[in-house]
Amino acid sequence: MKKILLLCFILIFSCNESNSNLDCCVDPQNQETTYQALFSLKNQASFPIGNIVSANKIESNSQFVSVLLNDFNSITAENDMKMRNIFTGPNQYDFSDGDIIVSFAKDNGIRVFGHTLIWHSSIPDWLQNYSGTDTEFELLIENYIKATVSHFAQEKMIVDGEEVSVVAGWDVINEAFTSQAENSIFRQRIGEDYVRKCFIWAREADSEVKLFYNDYGLESNINKVNQVTDLIDELRADNIDIDGVGLQMHIDHINPLLAQIEDHLDLIIDKDVLIHFSELDITVNRNNDISALTFDRAQSQEDRYRDIVNLYLNIPNNNRFGITLWGMRDVDSWLLNHYNNPNEYPLLFDTGYNTKISHRGFIEGLQ
Repeated sequence: MKKILLLCFILIFSCNESNSNLDCCVDPQNQETTYQALFSLKNQASFPIGNIVSANKIESNSQFVSVLLNDFNSITAENDMKMRNIFTGPNQYDFSDGDIIVSFAKDNGIRVFGHTLIWHSSIPDWLQNYSGTDTEFELLIENYIKATVSHFAQEKMIVDGEEVSVVAGWDVINEAFTSQAENSIFRQRIGEDYVRKCFIWAREADSEVKLFYNDYGLESNINKVNQVTDLIDELRADNIDIDGVGLQMHIDHINPLLAQIEDHLDLIIDKDVLIHFSELDITVNRNNDISALTFDRAQSQEDRYRDIVNLYLNIPNNNRFGITLWGMRDVDSWLLNHYNNPNEYPLLFDTGYNTKISHRGFIEGLQ
């Protein structure tokens, strides 16, 4: 009996002594898809951990805000700081939703990442149908970028004794290397060099904010990786600032293979840019073969989050900008509509804001 008690004491003591091995006290017989989190993401990370917000959620959903402030120290407006929401008419702007988000961030000492100045899928109707000349159209876009970037550059906060902008960076261009972007009004009316011009205008509006190019598929599409690295080279050859690349990272619990993601990531890191995993989520039901999250799928997702976060942790410190999750609860994910599948579970929290074991995988990846 004494030997049994001694063994139990040793096991309990070992678990309490090792924060770096968070699996130590996990019951292998536990088949739950959620767990009681002992650590917050932001407190375990050496780089910013973000999530998406809206002005409405900040003002009306106290449970969302509570979870947000517990786990995250960076926020991105899902839609409120996009062109469609801001650019209401020729030289007319509505910054009110973005102002709510920035004010909230400032009050809570967390940063904002601006998303996104130019995206072919967020064009207001009046601009899509604008009947002025191409020269007039280009001037409208220049004024919009400068007005937006300079407006949000005004809000400052103190971080580690230094005054910094609340808005730390912007996706200047989102998803330029697609057929839709190739045929967008930006390319048609400004020309082939519209991306170049947009980066110039953004830098003229704010000399310090970090400027990013953001895209999906960079973890799996080598042609797109080459297009992005070529863009970096071309901009820098003309002394045009580009500070970072956002890899959206909308991936599955199985594919693409981790080795492929790492190879593609290395090609971008070689350009000495900041790396932002900017819209991370991990699907588990693309074949729509489950009607509820099973333990096996949840465990596979947990492993995948651990591997992806650990991959990011191994990026050189000077190249790490942060990881942003594209949603809080599974039920709120854009992917449910994208795949027309209500039985998808890509995030870290369930419907009741309970922490899934994918959250534990994220924590383990930070060790």
